[in-house]
Amino acid sequence: MHINDLPISERFRQIFISEGIGELYPPQELLVKSDAINGRNALLSTPTASGKTFAAEILMAKKLEDGKKVVYVVPLRALAYEKYLDFMKYEKLGYRVKIEMGEMDSSKYRYELDFDILVTTAEKCDSILRSRPNWFENTGILIMDEIHLIASDRGPVYEILISKFRKLFKNIQILGLSATIGNPEELSEWLDAELIESQWRPVKLLENVVIGENKNEKLKEIVKESLSNNGLTLIFVNSRRSAESLAEKLGENLNIGYKNVGELKNLGEKILHTLSSPTEQCKRLSKCVRNGVAFHHAGITNKQRILIEDAFKNSLLKIIVATPTLAAGVNLPSRTVIVRDLTRYGSGKLRYIPVLEYKQQIGRAGRPKYDKIGMAFLIARNESERDFFVEKYINGEIEPIYSVLGVEPVLRFHILASIASNFTITEDSVFEFFKSTFFGYQYGIEGFENIIRNILNKLEGWGFIKKEKNIFLLPTELGGRVSELYIDPKTAFNYISILRTAEKEHRFPTLGLLEMLCDAIEIPLVGVKKGEESSIWNDIVENSEDILRDINDFDLSFKFLERFKTARILQLWIEEASEEFIYKHYNIPPGVLYQKTKIAEWLAYSASEISRILGLKKSSIEMGKMEIRLKNGIKEELIPLIGIKGVGRVRARKLFNRGYKKVSDLKNADVKEIAKIVGKKTAEKIMQF
Repeated sequence: MHINDLPISERFRQIFISEGIGELYPPQELLVKSDAINGRNALLSTPTASGKTFAAEILMAKKLEDGKKVVYVVPLRALAYEKYLDFMKYEKLGYRVKIEMGEMDSSKYRYELDFDILVTTAEKCDSILRSRPNWFENTGILIMDEIHLIASDRGPVYEILISKFRKLFKNIQILGLSATIGNPEELSEWLDAELIESQWRPVKLLENVVIGENKNEKLKEIVKESLSNNGLTLIFVNSRRSAESLAEKLGENLNIGYKNVGELKNLGEKILHTLSSPTEQCKRLSKCVRNGVAFHHAGITNKQRILIEDAFKNSLLKIIVATPTLAAGVNLPSRTVIVRDLTRYGSGKLRYIPVLEYKQQIGRAGRPKYDKIGMAFLIARNESERDFFVEKYINGEIEPIYSVLGVEPVLRFHILASIASNFTITEDSVFEFFKSTFFGYQYGIEGFENIIRNILNKLEGWGFIKKEKNIFLLPTELGGRVSELYIDPKTAFNYISILRTAEKEHRFPTLGLLEMLCDAIEIPLVGVKKGEESSIWNDIVENSEDILRDINDFDLSFKFLERFKTARILQLWIEEASEEFIYKHYNIPPGVLYQKTKIAEWLAYSASEISRILGLKKSSIEMGKMEIRLKNGIKEELIPLIGIKGVGRVRARKLFNRGYKKVSDLKNADVKEIAKIVGKKTAEKIMQF
């Protein structure tokens, strides 16, 4: 089918033609010929890089022409930003394109948001739906990208969103975009959707299993072959350490960067200085990049990630060695994909990755418009392992996906939200709502009623909901706020217990408050290594005065050790330790440190809000200060300075040490003196503050 045959207006067709689109891909044509074009729900299940986004855009165009809004949901921030930039082209036609992926308290937003296309992460969309459901009035289509992730830890939010939208907006169309999965019929039946399946992809993919006793030597041979034809290579390994080590070795041995020495040197300098004080990891990454290779994992900073991905797309970098997070991320195709590691640690032992994950990774092989063939490689040590890889991964069945909604922490999180937003107002309506989820479709809720009743009793006991006439379930002010804050009710209950004690005793030790913040399912704790336990116990005993719970009465589990260690790392951050110091002493890379401090900042804000509602004035103030300190990595004394534009933790410390301790101290200062401390441009900004 040609683009001119699409049942959309000429102005949309011209946008697509300007992007070089002429003929539709077969999966796109299947969608156009299906009932989805007339508004029926659809599930499009096709391989990676087969044109799912453009297929979605055809339906988007239909809805926009009808004066309806479009909501496009993705699992990751990086993917949201990519889609947002892609959809900005519709502003030429007068449509308003917005992106939402920030903080989780959406109650602070204005009552309405003017958009025609909203790109958002699943969690942010759920947060908005709790506080500002009216934003979504007149939405014509909800597009759930990567819907197969229903089976992942992010999955419950996906199915809750779909169930809520279907109940709130009766005529909304739902389009699920999925990789190939084992049970698409089941997923499409739940969605009441037409299933559109295809195995077609724009670039032929050849899957190979080669034998190499030394995996890295064999891998090097494959990379050399790819490079000889000016191809790009993605390599998937199972750990951050492996990614860094392999990237270094390839960069040193293959002499890739000699053709672009100047550009790679500039890129290396940018990567090195994304932090004010480069860590050892930054130095390693910079050195790799100068050699034409990069590693990519959760430990690198967001700025470094963007620099690496852009350089790879532009063929400046020839090789990326990545952990599996990249497979579910942005569109980053290459000619060759090597999956070096098919096992990953989980529950204390090595396990083989699912076939679905393998297919997602190799789906990156073959760049449309650049490559005629994509090459995917597995490396086996011997014939026996080769036969196993062929049978399991190349010829094997892709696993079916199953809901993971039915565990208590996830259920209580969404049960409170359903009551707080008046979505469910009786016990029976709670049951009915969860029957409408993918979990309810797959398993039914028979046998789960008691779990749900138990959760309702807990929520009532914690003061988050109340029963009227023993029938109606209503949120309390506190429960409503906890739901808006997007935290687990158990986390809120933990905080309330400790903050009431702190308020009563007029005692707010930094370490104790941080340990409290870490008593939350939301924050991933730092693991305790073998041999560390005794030193951590000694630290706990020595600082027991600064812990807000009585360690003699408390069940001091291994989890407590992890909480305490995580709190210690957060304490280093707000005592102004550098990223390099934390990385060197705790092996926490900057990207991971940022993730933890960002979550802790949000939890501190939540604790401050909860304290305010409960009338715990001092607690609210102290947690508000903690929020600022976690955001900026500063001691309390720098709080007055950190709000000045252009002044971060380093410059604030320099100003403070030179006697400028608050904004008023800078009002009458000599701009030349300030310039000596922080530079001319920043000094001028400060004087205008």
